[in-house]
Amino acid sequence: MDTTEIIKAIQYVLAPAIMVSAAALLTLGFQNKSSNLASRFRLLNSEKRLLDLKEKRAGYEDARLNSLEQQIDFLVRRAFLIRNAILLGYSSIIAFMTTSILLFVNLYYAHSLYPVIIGVFILALFMLLTAAFFMILETVLFYRIIRLEDTV
Repeated sequence: MDTTEIIKAIQYVLAPAIMVSAAALLTLGFQNKSSNLASRFRLLNSEKRLLDLKEKRAGYEDARLNSLEQQIDFLVRRAFLIRNAILLGYSSIIAFMTTSILLFVNLYYAHSLYPVIIGVFILALFMLLTAAFFMILETVLFYRIIRLEDTV
């Protein structure tokens, strides 16, 4: 194998590696949202428990309790969406890494693996796209929670 072929092989292997970096960065952002969401969930749940323990509540406290219950419900839905996005993000990283490995193996394998390589790469892109879609839905829910907080 001459130098030109080696450079070409390195370029083929690096293309999915760049996608690994992109997917990892997105997944890190998803995990950060998940962490913030867990903190917010604990805070709202603590406030809800304190209001639940009160035997006599003022009208505004009942309204706040109702708002907290709705917000907690939306937070659980957001957690579901973020969890799915994180799992898809990691799955796409694995698929992009598999693409790189298959590209490298294809250089030394007698049969062409290009259909498999292309299929795995497209699957990885689809998983990353689906993760982004879940985060769009999560953002819509986030806005609804903000509106609930604003009303009480």
